[in-house]
Amino acid sequence: MSIELGAGAWSYFGDPRAISHDGHAFTGWISTTGNVWVAHIRPDGRFTKRVIYKGLGVDDHNNPSLVFRPDGRIAAFFSPHSGRVLPPPSLRPSRMRYRISKRPFSIDGFERVRLVKTNVRGGLGYTYPNPIQQRGKLWLFWRGGGWNPTFSYTRNGRDWVPARELLRSREDERPYSKYVGDGKTNIHGVFTEGHANHFDNSLYYLRYENMGFFGANGRRLGSLRNVPLPISELERIYRFTKAGGSAWPHDIALTSRGRPRIVYTRRVGDRDTFFYAYNNGERWISRKIVEAGPGFPSFTSGGATLDHEDPRIVYLSRRTGDFHEVEAWFTPDDGRSWRTRRLTHEPRHYCIRPVTPRGLRNQNLVLFSRGDRSTVGFTDFRTRIHALPGEAPPV
Repeated sequence: MSIELGAGAWSYFGDPRAISHDGHAFTGWISTTGNVWVAHIRPDGRFTKRVIYKGLGVDDHNNPSLVFRPDGRIAAFFSPHSGRVLPPPSLRPSRMRYRISKRPFSIDGFERVRLVKTNVRGGLGYTYPNPIQQRGKLWLFWRGGGWNPTFSYTRNGRDWVPARELLRSREDERPYSKYVGDGKTNIHGVFTEGHANHFDNSLYYLRYENMGFFGANGRRLGSLRNVPLPISELERIYRFTKAGGSAWPHDIALTSRGRPRIVYTRRVGDRDTFFYAYNNGERWISRKIVEAGPGFPSFTSGGATLDHEDPRIVYLSRRTGDFHEVEAWFTPDDGRSWRTRRLTHEPRHYCIRPVTPRGLRNQNLVLFSRGDRSTVGFTDFRTRIHALPGEAPPV
């Protein structure tokens, strides 16, 4: 049986939404009243929670993204959804805020709110924080002032280097990105040119290491000195076709050998299909997992994530009847075959956007958003965050 953490939501693209240490999980969400919450879930299922910021706005893009600092303290990043007409006037100018916990692996108290006081030109603010701790550097990626993937980093947790665009798409398009770091020197990303509803997206891959950008097989694609790179010049995972559909990245994780695994959807009309992608040493291969089924006006796909401790496991949400259910899918052979198990059983509610805490080992915990047809859209939602402990995937 799932545990209800609180009323709220999260988007697909602000990550990590949940992290873990020594069996303890930490997560966060934006509430139905626009407040930023974080929660600590203990191994026995008990949890505590607290508000760390009030009045960020009712928008499911505004969820906090969490990361552990080297000393174990938690950094939570959050910003209002910013674009052509957002955020609302009361939240302008757009700001990227963050708070750091006072104690390691604890949400009992947080330091004052700080700002990432750098962005690129464009006036479109900050959206989708993605913090990645790499040894002594805390990197932050977001969708920046020009609607493109943007980044900065800090060494001391306070002072940020001037922001730069990482990639650039066509004019007036907004790329979508997912990132993962190895905690050392490599950061991997997967990208599209634009929104899957409005652009014929292909899917692209990039790896950063020691000032350089590379493909999966080591081909050099550019340098940190010459960013932004054109997205179309990256290594292509999937090339758009009308029959194949428009790509939408959902997650990227690394195997124990540091090889990327990717889960994404292809959209044809109003239907999505989940795919699993990897590089075999020569080329990228995508294999179908399952069709996502029809969505609702407030979302097309129920979403998917990889188990970052074992990326042979995919957690996804698909419509199996009147609503969406969360399922675990396991592949022993890089997507050639699959075993599956349904994790939720909600005949009157949908269960969407599942995630598992990064770093959680030797036990299972799946988090998801639960709602019904009263949710109209990303600024009008009636959803609640749930935690589902102990449901083992079909390994």
